[in-house]
Amino acid sequence: MNKDIVFFWIQWSWKWTQAKIFLEKYNNYKYIEPGQIFRALSSNDNVISSYMKDTMAQGKMLSDSLAFDLFSMCSHLLEDGEYMLTDWFPRTMAQLHYFIAKECEMKRDFVGVYFDISRETAVERILNRAKEQNRADDMDMNTINKRLDTFEKETMPVIKYFDSIWKLVTVRADVSVDEIYKKMIEQLWM
Repeated sequence: MNKDIVFFWIQWSWKWTQAKIFLEKYNNYKYIEPGQIFRALSSNDNVISSYMKDTMAQGKMLSDSLAFDLFSMCSHLLEDGEYMLTDWFPRTMAQLHYFIAKECEMKRDFVGVYFDISRETAVERILNRAKEQNRADDMDMNTINKRLDTFEKETMPVIKYFDSIWKLVTVRADVSVDEIYKKMIEQLWM
């Protein structure tokens, strides 16, 4: 497949695991994981770090302008014959418009993959990750609920838009990792 791929996910639908398996088989894809990049930036002690820490602790999304800049930088690093796999962008309607404009400007095509799990399953997995990885941002139910509410309010409209233009594959993510991957690849025709 010669398309950029966007992973959409509610918290803890095993998308990172799917990305890892995918990238082992398709080395012409480059992984753009803004969440990881933003966490690295927030590990410093400066004004950007303070903003990111405060925003993430409240379960809110970072500003669209930061996401635009990061996406623009990453997309310009792609070489001929390389495609991106991103799991964090676009997450809002403003980001969607930016994403589509950039894809058109660069003459690229794209498809979204939505890993669909219930809110209850997501909460269970988030709490398990909190215990396993000692992640403070995953231990507070108020923060978890804010994140999930934000996903439903901000990202679900983006997913619905992808679906409305026939650019979405939906994969049940409440099954085994192997089953998720198999279904995703089948639906992507890879």
